[in-house]
Amino acid sequence: MSPEAALRAAAPEDVATLMRRIHAHGFAVYVVGGAVRDVLAGRTPTDWDLATDATPDQLRAAFPDAQYENRFGTVGILTAAAVREVTTFRTDGPSSDARRPDAVNFIATIEGDLARRDFTINAMAFGVARGEVGDPVSAGAFADPHGGLGDLTARILRAVGEPSERFKEDALRALRAARFAARFGLTIEPSTADAIRAAAALTGTLSGERIGAEIEGILAAERAEIGLAALHDLGVMRVIAPAIDAQWSHELPERVAAVGAPGSPDAPDPLGRLAELLAPIPDDATAEQLLTSWRRPRATLAALAHLRAADHVATDAERGKVDAIEYRIRVAALTGDPRDAARQVRRRISAGRAASAAATLLAACEKADASNVPVLPADLAIDGADLAAHLGVAPGAWIKRVQEALLVAIGRGEVKNQPAALLTVAERSYAQNE
Repeated sequence: MSPEAALRAAAPEDVATLMRRIHAHGFAVYVVGGAVRDVLAGRTPTDWDLATDATPDQLRAAFPDAQYENRFGTVGILTAAAVREVTTFRTDGPSSDARRPDAVNFIATIEGDLARRDFTINAMAFGVARGEVGDPVSAGAFADPHGGLGDLTARILRAVGEPSERFKEDALRALRAARFAARFGLTIEPSTADAIRAAAALTGTLSGERIGAEIEGILAAERAEIGLAALHDLGVMRVIAPAIDAQWSHELPERVAAVGAPGSPDAPDPLGRLAELLAPIPDDATAEQLLTSWRRPRATLAALAHLRAADHVATDAERGKVDAIEYRIRVAALTGDPRDAARQVRRRISAGRAASAAATLLAACEKADASNVPVLPADLAIDGADLAAHLGVAPGAWIKRVQEALLVAIGRGEVKNQPAALLTVAERSYAQNE
């Protein structure tokens, strides 16, 4: 199938309608960027962005409800399905912050607009120029002045134009390069790699939030190991994550990618991959500090702290310091999910960090999961109030200790999860320990 045919077939109806409306006002209109790339890579685009020679004022005149609140020429136009972004063809001026152009200039041709883009695989377009006759979809043409389709087919990531200029203009492109390489299984071509290496220090000017988002994008990609290795090999990891760089090993990218890999019972597992990326950092406070610098949400920080704690418990369990029953209870107390104990062992096995006893530990956890063996206090047939009333003791920290003893006894088959039996064991446990 030709590129044009693939793009015609894939274009959503609301996008096609919007292209026709823009063209009917006498303007050029093209689908650009990620949508073109994804369709030609055999994927389903998440966004359909358009470009045109119409200025923002002309677009707002043609579409009175359009939204325009930026200085880069992007107008939001509401369609039947979504707000679609339409950007005026432009060139970018110099960037004083290595992130955004200080000024933009609107231009008349799609070729000039594509020349400002980051990578050849993102510098392709589909549509019609101003003055061309015919439907912009059924008669649309494929524009690829930088050979993006050839690079996509050959699995090569190449900067548009002079590579060094592309990364001076926007330091985030160094991380985007790693993400695209990971997502599409690409090799970064030598001159582009050299330019990233030379501009690596500029990534230190990026916001932590943008860095964190790109890292998560790499970890969610099919070939996360390619992106992680690129960040390290090109000197970016040393700037954005010195704590990881200091503990780097050549095996780390593969270990991270093995967690939640396709076909795994836990796939996808981006949080597990993030935990594995941080696993070489020995100090929990340092790991938390790195996540904070990346502006990750509090929920992510809490979840990662729990996974790191669960990993320590798994180490003890694999060494025989904690049996499978206690291990499962302790991990569930950390994360709130009974099945996280098995997941954590599977992560360790996938990453090649588990001890020889891990297989036996995993089998015991999976068997307990399958049988729904109680592991949380809420699973017990009696609650804290029942315990306090039966024993005639004011509620306190002792309740948690007794409940854990009950869960262990149930897991070992010493008592059934029934009120009368549990209260008898609770009496004994309280007398022995309190």
